[in-house]
Amino acid sequence: MRLISLICVFFLIVPIFSIQTVSAQPDIEVGDWDIGFKDGENITKNLDEDGEVSVEFWVRNDYPLAIEISFNFDSAFGAETNEIDSTSVSPGGNDSFVLEFSSVDVLKFRAEKRESFSITVSIDSYAGIIPSPGDEKSISGELTIPRIRGFEIDIAELGGAMNAGTELNIDVEIRNVGNDIDLTSEAMFESKACPQLDIPNIDALNEISVDAPLEGQSGMKTIQITISTPLSHPSKSCDLEIELNSLGAINDDENISPAEDKITFEVRKTNSNDGNEGDKDSDSNSNQGSEEIVSRNFTPSPSFLLTILTILCATVLIKRK
Repeated sequence: MRLISLICVFFLIVPIFSIQTVSAQPDIEVGDWDIGFKDGENITKNLDEDGEVSVEFWVRNDYPLAIEISFNFDSAFGAETNEIDSTSVSPGGNDSFVLEFSSVDVLKFRAEKRESFSITVSIDSYAGIIPSPGDEKSISGELTIPRIRGFEIDIAELGGAMNAGTELNIDVEIRNVGNDIDLTSEAMFESKACPQLDIPNIDALNEISVDAPLEGQSGMKTIQITISTPLSHPSKSCDLEIELNSLGAINDDENISPAEDKITFEVRKTNSNDGNEGDKDSDSNSNQGSEEIVSRNFTPSPSFLLTILTILCATVLIKRK
């Protein structure tokens, strides 16, 4: 009787252990998982001027059990990426994630340059069951450097005063502060303190092609312009401001500030004309004085006539004797 009881207990316990064994090792051959970008395959993302951009991707789990996943990123242009913690995707779930790129110095790269990045997702476990090594999937895309435009200018100092009624050549240094070749445009000048100042060749600063300081290029050019002042310009301290724009920015309707620089110098009115007039007056007086002296020398004086008469009378008396 006791033996029969033990046999019954054995047949009751065996199915229980069998059920636990099957539940502890689920069939992971049924279903699949995948990853992808929200915007499609092989995407290209443009970095902004601050060197930042974000990318959305998803992880889908078609298995009848949860999967534990972790992430690894290979960035482009040395960008920094945010950290996404390991997480779990529920059975039949499709979870979205955001990868953020930042800290790219876009001025160090030529405009529109591209580099690839990749996202790798690895499965750490299937509902606690460790998978075989290499159970991972990757997707890749590209980041693009934006086009940055702009110039800076530097007007050379005159190094002294400028005389009214003269012209003076000065240098203007133009620097490309963007990341691609560009042309200057809309050069203009202004002098609020001295509106009589003129730059007759201001157009020499237009349509100057200056490449960015990349790939061995200097990123600058020096152009000579001419400042002129009329003879009537008064002696005073003058300011001169020059500005110019980027032709590329104008064509693309980009609202950027123009390049500008200002210098201050003195214009002096010379007294050479007044001195010349004085010299003319002096010469005139001198000539008049000379003429008066010459005229007086040719007018016979009374003493001179008396002397001549005395000599004549003496001659006549001597002959009579």
